Amino acid sequence: MLSSYTRPTLIAAVAAALAAASAARADEQAQAQQSAPAASASTLQEVVVTAQKRVEKLHDVPMGVTAVTTDQMDKLRLTDFQDLQAMVPALSVEQVQPGLSRLTLRGENVGGVGSTVTTYVDDTPVGSSNALSNGSIITGDFDTWDLQRVEVLRGPQGTLYGAGSEGGLLKYVTNAPDPTRSEGAFQVGAEDISHGDWGLLTKGMINEPIGNDAAIRLSGFFSQLPGYLDDPQLNETNVNRGFREGGRASLLVNATDNFSIRLTAFGQNLRTDATSDVDAVGAAGNPLAPPANQLSPLVGNYIQNRFINEPSTFRYRVFSADLNWNLGWGSLTSVTSYSKSYQNLFEDASSTPAGGGLTYGDYAAIFNGLPIGSAGVAETSVIQLGKFTQEVRLASTGTNTLDWQLGGFFTREASTIRQTLPTFAFPGGAILGLDFEDADVGALYREWSGFGEVTYHFNPQWDIALGGRWSENKQSADESLAGPLVGPVPQLSGGVSTGTDFTYSIAPRWHVSDNTLVYARIATGYRPGGPNVLPPGVPAGVAATYQADTTTNYEIGTRTSFMDHRLSVDVAAFAINWDKIQLFEYVENTGINANGGSAQSKGVEWTFDLAPSEGLNFMLTGAYIDANLTADAPAAGGTNGDPLPYAPKWSTSLDGSYNWHAVNDFDGFVGATWSYVGSRISDFQASATIVNNAIVFVPNPRAELPSYSTVGVRAGLTSPRWTFELYCKNLGDERGITSYSNQGTPGNGGSIGLIVPRTVGVTVTTRF
Repeated sequence: MLSSYTRPTLIAAVAAALAAASAARADEQAQAQQSAPAASASTLQEVVVTAQKRVEKLHDVPMGVTAVTTDQMDKLRLTDFQDLQAMVPALSVEQVQPGLSRLTLRGENVGGVGSTVTTYVDDTPVGSSNALSNGSIITGDFDTWDLQRVEVLRGPQGTLYGAGSEGGLLKYVTNAPDPTRSEGAFQVGAEDISHGDWGLLTKGMINEPIGNDAAIRLSGFFSQLPGYLDDPQLNETNVNRGFREGGRASLLVNATDNFSIRLTAFGQNLRTDATSDVDAVGAAGNPLAPPANQLSPLVGNYIQNRFINEPSTFRYRVFSADLNWNLGWGSLTSVTSYSKSYQNLFEDASSTPAGGGLTYGDYAAIFNGLPIGSAGVAETSVIQLGKFTQEVRLASTGTNTLDWQLGGFFTREASTIRQTLPTFAFPGGAILGLDFEDADVGALYREWSGFGEVTYHFNPQWDIALGGRWSENKQSADESLAGPLVGPVPQLSGGVSTGTDFTYSIAPRWHVSDNTLVYARIATGYRPGGPNVLPPGVPAGVAATYQADTTTNYEIGTRTSFMDHRLSVDVAAFAINWDKIQLFEYVENTGINANGGSAQSKGVEWTFDLAPSEGLNFMLTGAYIDANLTADAPAAGGTNGDPLPYAPKWSTSLDGSYNWHAVNDFDGFVGATWSYVGSRISDFQASATIVNNAIVFVPNPRAELPSYSTVGVRAGLTSPRWTFELYCKNLGDERGITSYSNQGTPGNGGSIGLIVPRTVGVTVTTRF
């Protein structure tokens, strides 16, 4: 049965692409030849990146960088964070459901509220810079259609990218409008998921010159997300179905030979009807002594039981204006942007323990005068963020003895979070009149930064880059609490904070030869501190503010090529010290952001790319990471030596592909990818007990999530005009666990997140 999200009309960009396709052009074949993918070759292609806010070869960048190209994304069907994880060394993804993912690079994760990995779309930062709007798990997991590449910068990026990039950065680089030619593309396809449903996808793009010096580019996408979980309690199948849709419009105007303006608008909507959680045994009501089978399904491999549906909606809008002016002796760049995000999350909290051996659902029944077992509690969260940014930078041009760039940055972020605990009756889910709690938090974050970087070339082989950034932020937050859990009188509270931070980077490079680079890098990053919004009457021991945490990265690496550029080697070793770690703690029964403990992450990353003969290619990527606390964090449940959560020690991926001439103007291609994610340890947790009239936190045992491997295969035919592809992800239908919670489901059970089951798909793409 087709999912309920089938739509009779497509987004405007796709319609435009179809209209353009129907218009005959005499030079159509010539244009198709121009836009065709590059023919297979026995040498590896050179990749260009903008990791250091300059256009340069990936080979020359003195840090750990991965660039996933458009050809890789298309053929390997890399459409989201889970797919990209296999191609990026040291990237791990803790995914609860589409739209809720925690990105971790080089093991830097302790389960805090603020993000350690910043997301960019071109030169526009997307997402929150502070820890007051759940930025750690609400990340821009955007569709990869019509991108040049995805760049992942590993390690702190505080000098050029500032707040929140202490673990690294993920950048979506879009295709700019092209004034030199008309072109377009249109793709349709379908996917079938084992244990569940099937769905359709439609994507389109058109690029059209305007005169000789301007162009407009429109692209759009719509993909159904087939469900594969059943809920016997609600008598529904495929409850976690959903869809993702969006589009981009970009206008480029080359006003003169030296001055250009690019205006871009991007939006994406993501909707799911339920979480992707599977009910598990969990802690079975005893978090200090959970059973050995706590990760086992409570009912079945793809079963959840809820008393009410759990829909989620995620909306992103990004608007930017990029101005570039070539001054001859330098270049001036201005990036003005505004982004909006909206998340509406709905969760069934009925089975969450609430004390006294009762659940929130039990208390809902008691407060509403109903029998226990006939009422429940929902937890709703509506999170909105509006973010304005302005960056101006001036950089030298060409290769000089001294290359430099200077810049300034400002951002203003206004966010609101409204959380409620409404009660409802079941079966049926009718909302009752009682809300246990209604909480509103409004926050304002402002930051001013100045940054610079200079590179001194001692000779053509040796150079050193020195960078620094100074930042100041001012924050304020206000909270209103009301409801029976608070008391008869609403509680109002607020807080303010001011912080200054300085980050630096030092990166010497040695070009041993044209084919070999050796580099070292010391770099720092930070996550801003901020205010804690504390209700009246909180004891004096609860901190009103929390400080910035910082990372210092020590790295050495090499990039080299052999065999006439048929083999490339990219290896880096690193050690990262993490101080004043921001943790979410409960102190005096109040949840706060706090600084506690320290940690170290050290490891090795590798990428080997081999093209031994015409059309044949192998790529091996992976990482070994040893990430642990180096000081106790008792209120969070962590002790010295504990491994950091969701950071596998070993992860690796091997991809092999072969291209050949098939028939007429078609080439054939086949490929397979094997990926391995090692075992991981779940989040820190602590149970509070009273000892001698004082609260003592006892660390909860943490679950070890088992390792898993997946295999993906693909095959198809491609020509300058057409591409036909058949693919299968997770060929062995592996049941890999991506997240775990030890409580919250019926019968004192927990929940686990799983990778998507076996997915078989087909796509047809036309270019014109």
